Amino acid sequence: MNHSDLPNSQAEKTEAPEMRPTYAPAALAMGITFMFWGILTHWSMSLIGIAVIVYAIWSWMNEIRSAWSETK
Repeated sequence: MNHSDLPNSQAEKTEAPEMRPTYAPAALAMGITFMFWGILTHWSMSLIGIAVIVYAIWSWMNEIRSAWSETK
């Protein structure tokens, strides 16, 4: 099937660029684990977990923002 066989809406359709792999989801999971581990052991582990969660979310959103800005 050639592009000339497709209707205009399908032929002109652009695909979104793929995101690069990132460690942010794994870091977020680790932060959540540390936070709950701190509930069972010591409050300082919960603070470390919260800090890792904040950093992971910031990093992940920054990756998404930079990918969106590249598409414009």
